[in-house]
Amino acid sequence: MASTKSFFSLLAGLAAGAAIGILYAPDKGWKTRARVKKATANGYEDLKENLGEFGAKVDVKTKEAKESIKNLRETLREKGSEIKESTRDLLVKQLERLENALKQAEAEAEEAVAEEPEVDEQAPEA
Repeated sequence: MASTKSFFSLLAGLAAGAAIGILYAPDKGWKTRARVKKATANGYEDLKENLGEFGAKVDVKTKEAKESIKNLRETLREKGSEIKESTRDLLVKQLERLENALKQAEAEAEEAVAEEPEVDEQAPEA
C-alpha cells in the first residue's frame, strides 16, 4: 500500500515539477523541451524501477501466501485425522458400554425367569 502511495506521489511530483518548470522557464523553447524530455526520461526510469520493485514484492507476498495456504491445508488435514480418530475411539467405547448393558440385562432377565416358581398349567378338574 505504501509503495503504491509513494509511486503515485512520485508521478504527481514529476507532473507538477514539469508544469512549473515550463511556466517559469527563463530559457528558450528548445532548452525547455530538452529539460522536459530529460525529466520525462528520468521519470520513466524511476517508474520502471518502482514497478520492478513492486513486482518483486508482489512475487514475495504471493509465495508467502502460497506457503501459508499449504501449511494451513496440512494443519487442517492433521486436525481432521485427529478428530476422526478420537470420534472413532469414542464410538467404540459407547458400543462396548451398550453391549455390556445388553449382556447384563439379558443375564438379569434369565435370572428372573429362573427364580420364578413353576406354575402348574393343568387346572384341577372339578
